[in-house]
Amino acid sequence: MQTNRVSGLEAIERIVRSSLEFYAELFKAENIRKNIEGLSKKLPVIELPTLDSLKRPVESLLKGLNGTVAQFSEKQKKIDYHAIVNSFLPPGAELIRPQYPENSNEIQFADLDADGRNELVTSYKTREGIRTLILKKDDVQWYRMAEISNPEFKGMHYRNAANIAGDGRQYLLLGLNSDLQSKMLFAYSLADGNAKKIFGRKYNMLELLRSRSTKEPSKDTLALWNEEAPNIYDIETVCWNGVEIMQLDNKRYLADKVVPYYIRKLRQNPNDTVGWYNLANVMAKSGNTANAAEAVRLGLEHNPDAFLADKFNSLKNRL
Repeated sequence: MQTNRVSGLEAIERIVRSSLEFYAELFKAENIRKNIEGLSKKLPVIELPTLDSLKRPVESLLKGLNGTVAQFSEKQKKIDYHAIVNSFLPPGAELIRPQYPENSNEIQFADLDADGRNELVTSYKTREGIRTLILKKDDVQWYRMAEISNPEFKGMHYRNAANIAGDGRQYLLLGLNSDLQSKMLFAYSLADGNAKKIFGRKYNMLELLRSRSTKEPSKDTLALWNEEAPNIYDIETVCWNGVEIMQLDNKRYLADKVVPYYIRKLRQNPNDTVGWYNLANVMAKSGNTANAAEAVRLGLEHNPDAFLADKFNSLKNRL
């Protein structure tokens, strides 16, 4: 018997309420409770004045006025980075902007050689595929520090820099796509003027998880989503241990990010059978077996096709 929209929403609310205590107890972390309760309600960030600025309003005011006067009295020379990049491009090259992270630019800056100064990173497309150019400036001029060639790819899905090894260095991450369904993520280290590929990994979607730890060593991690069936993903969190790519325990990520994500989607469409399977699957993997079993039951009530019914029953037998 198929449930209607109201009963579907009520079922989601029951699962949300019963999940709160489970995840809060499992991880002893209040932020997971807030994430599930909020379900992606993005509140504006309000920057409060510092204690010093409250104690010294006159000094703050004068400092602001002095800065304003300085802006009017001195014309800062604007650097045309596109002109710099164009001087290194071959004829017919086309600069490309990564799709992600959102609001990415054609040109970005990152300290890839750990010398305390940012390099300029940009990517361009030619008939031979995708190339990524890394420029560095000495005391006088910019020069080509390294260049990465990916001839078999046609577009750039992702480009970023991250400390994925926990050694304080920034590694260049390039997510590239071709005519194939899966994308490829490549990570590069920069040393002695050369870019060395340290690993490549297939993915469909990805998220960079910046470390919030103040303890050393801390490292950024990558959440890679691989589509194992239409709209059904196997999710792994990985980092680099200096020798090879290493899988990490992803229970925290599933509970903190993925469970609320699938709940949001089910609130938009409570009759989404695939959505119920996804929610049940990630809850099971994060240890929340009671609510996973409830999600399985509700998903089976929506009369899934033979393939999905088999997936539900297989998951049910594992709980």
